[in-house]
Amino acid sequence: MIGSVPEDRRCIVVGAGLLGLSSAWALSRRGWNVVVLEAAAGPGHERSGSKGDARIFRLGYPEPHYAEMAVLARAGWRDLEAATGRPLLHVTGQATLGDEVTLRAIADALAAAGAPVEQLSATAAARRFPGLVAAGPMLVEPDSGVLAADACLQAFQQAGTFELRTRSVVTSLRQSTDSATVTTADGTSLQADVVVDCAGPASLGLLEVTPAAGSAPSLPQVAYFAARRDGDVVPPVFIEWGDAMVYGLPVPDGGPHAGTYKVACHTPGSPLEAFDPADPAPLAGDDPALLAPLTAAVERLLPSLAPRPVATERCVYDNSTDTDFVLDRVGRVVVGCGTSGHGFKFGPLLGELLADLAEGRRPVVDLDRFRLHRTPSPAGGSPTASH
Repeated sequence: MIGSVPEDRRCIVVGAGLLGLSSAWALSRRGWNVVVLEAAAGPGHERSGSKGDARIFRLGYPEPHYAEMAVLARAGWRDLEAATGRPLLHVTGQATLGDEVTLRAIADALAAAGAPVEQLSATAAARRFPGLVAAGPMLVEPDSGVLAADACLQAFQQAGTFELRTRSVVTSLRQSTDSATVTTADGTSLQADVVVDCAGPASLGLLEVTPAAGSAPSLPQVAYFAARRDGDVVPPVFIEWGDAMVYGLPVPDGGPHAGTYKVACHTPGSPLEAFDPADPAPLAGDDPALLAPLTAAVERLLPSLAPRPVATERCVYDNSTDTDFVLDRVGRVVVGCGTSGHGFKFGPLLGELLADLAEGRRPVVDLDRFRLHRTPSPAGGSPTASH
C-alpha cells in the first residue's frame, strides 16, 4: 500500500468521461466516498473524447499486452451489464484487413490471449462478407463487436454510488503528504485522500508535469453512411491496418445515428489548439481533406453503402506521443489520460487499474509502458484504431 488509507476513504475524480466514470464506479464499489467534478454540463458533452453512440470493441491487437487487456475489459463490460440490466456490448464479429505481417501478429496475439480467430482468403472473404471488399487475406475475430458508447457512460453513473457535480471547472490541484486539494473556478476547495485526474487533454496541465509521453490533442473526422437501398447487406465491423487505418462499424439502436454505418480513419487529424471542455460551442466544422478519404474508403471497400455521408462530426483525441495510455500515480494524485483514440473498449479495466493505483495496490496489468515518465516508442509506430 502507498501511504495510509483511512476507513472513510475520500476521492475526488476530475472529469466525467470514460476514465473518470469508470474509476468512480470502481472506487465506489470498493467503499470509497467519491465526488466526480465535470467541467461541462454532463458526461458525453461536445468536447468529450467519450461522446457518441458507438465504439468498436475488439480483442485483436498486434501486441499481446493489449489483447490480454481487452479480454479482461470484456469481463468488466459484462459485469456492468449485469449491474444495470443494460445491453452494452453487442458481439457482431469483425473483419480485419492488412498486410500479412500485421495479420500474423494479430492472430498470434489473439491466440496467446485465448481468443478465437480465423483467417480467410480473399475469395472466401468475399463469400462470407459481400458487404466488404477484401483485396487480400482477412482475419475474422468472432468475439469483437460494438459498444453502445452513450449507454456505457450512463451505465457507469447508474451502477456507481458516487456524486457527480457538473459545471465544476477545476483550476488547481495541490497535494501534501497526507491529502490532495482541488479548487474550482467558483472558489470552492475540496480535500480528499486521493485525487484521480482524468481531465482528458487538460490532465497533465493540472498535474503540472511535462512527461515525455505527452502530446497535443487533435480533431479527427467521423462520418456516417446509409445503405444504398433498403435490404442491402450491412457491412461488418472492420479495420484496415495501414497508414490511414480506416475502420467502420454499424451503429446500434438507441442513439442519434442508429441504423447508419460509422467510418473514420484512426489518424490524429488536425491539431486542437485550445482545449476548453466547458465551452458549449460546437467543435470545428468538417475538414474536407479529412472527409475525402472516408468517402473514398466507402467507394473502395463498402459497396452496399451510398458514398455521401448522411451525418458528420468531429471528435477529440487525447493523445500520447506513442499511443500508449498514461496510467500512473504521483504522490496523492493518480492520472489517467492519453488514450489516443483507442481507450474506450478498455473502460471498466482502466477504471479498475486507476482504482488500484489510488489504493496503492499492485494492478493486475503491468503498467510500466503506461508510466508518465517513460521512453516513448516512435510516434505512429503502432497505430491502434478503435474510436
